Amino acid sequence: MALVVQKYGGSSVATPEDIKRVARGIVEEHRKGNQMVVVVSAMGDTTDHLVEMARAVSQNPPEREMDMLLSVGERISIALLAMAISDLGHEAISFTGSQVGIITDDRHTEARILEVRGLRIREALESGKIVIVAGFQGVSVNKEITTLGRGGSDTTAIALAAALHADRCEILKDVEGVYVAEPRLIPQTGLNPQISYDEMIEMANMGAGVLKTESVEFARHNKVNVAVGSSFSGNIGTIITEQPHNSSAISGIVGQKGMAHLKIVTRDPVLKHRLNQQMAARGVKVQAYVLQPESLEMVIQRRFLPVLEKSLQAINGEGEIPQWICNDSIGIIGIIGTGLNFNSDNAARVFRALERLQISPELLQVSELRVSWIMPEEKIDKTVKLLYRELLGNQH
Repeated sequence: MALVVQKYGGSSVATPEDIKRVARGIVEEHRKGNQMVVVVSAMGDTTDHLVEMARAVSQNPPEREMDMLLSVGERISIALLAMAISDLGHEAISFTGSQVGIITDDRHTEARILEVRGLRIREALESGKIVIVAGFQGVSVNKEITTLGRGGSDTTAIALAAALHADRCEILKDVEGVYVAEPRLIPQTGLNPQISYDEMIEMANMGAGVLKTESVEFARHNKVNVAVGSSFSGNIGTIITEQPHNSSAISGIVGQKGMAHLKIVTRDPVLKHRLNQQMAARGVKVQAYVLQPESLEMVIQRRFLPVLEKSLQAINGEGEIPQWICNDSIGIIGIIGTGLNFNSDNAARVFRALERLQISPELLQVSELRVSWIMPEEKIDKTVKLLYRELLGNQH
């Protein structure tokens, strides 16, 4: 008998028929003698519709109330799925994040999981029930409902797998696994049969939408092997684990749009330090950072620009905000793999490809796992296609 944690995304439970199909698959696993813990996202576009409703009644909805509102979507899914399983003759019980003891910090809309207690899950499993848990949510140390941000249901599933010492953790989506490139752009792109935690984190940071960065970090910290596959076909396409499948392969060519490049002009080291503290406290994710004597430059997602301005205001009080220059129509291209450090054969192959394609990178970053640079947003898709053809076209 195995303890299996499965997670189903919103597209997998978008309609009542989808929910009944998922219920049949869960029951089939349960009939094999497996204990089942199932994490579910909100149905289809429910979360987007809830956000639209909030914006219709308030120009600036309080984050606490947004968490209270958005947590409803998953509660609908878990109740309906438990009903569908019951209809198939198996006993299921649904729980919210707070009911199973998913304890988070007190940051609304982007909370981090601090602890998973899981006592009620263990009791329900021991009594033979299938356990359905609402993804994306928890309860803060101050007893407030919190949500984990986009993709937070993946984090919920991995955190539960770690806390329960699950034998398997399966993230089931509307894709077959982790692709080398976006299938929408490159239909013939290959799957990564195995990818390391570190490579997957780099891909997630670059905007690959399969898994959220925090969920993979949680898996790495707790050494949870994660299987990613399709809830429609049942196929598992990718295993995320400690070791890469191929130490010389390129595992991803990713383009991320909606970015902004900022240059903040100041010589004051104290101001720079305080700005970094403010951004960290407000959850601003920095993709690239260059510190110079007379300025600092950074690349962030465009959605963080208002937060950055608030951070600058906070460190200056009512004073004048330092001069800053912003280009908010850029994107990032990232080539992810192992052995990409500056002197490696892999990196040399990338640089030769850039030269042949006459691409002159701006703000180039090179690490063991990633070569990335910024460029105009409108060129991102075309560049991904060209790089894939140049670097991997003969492999897939």
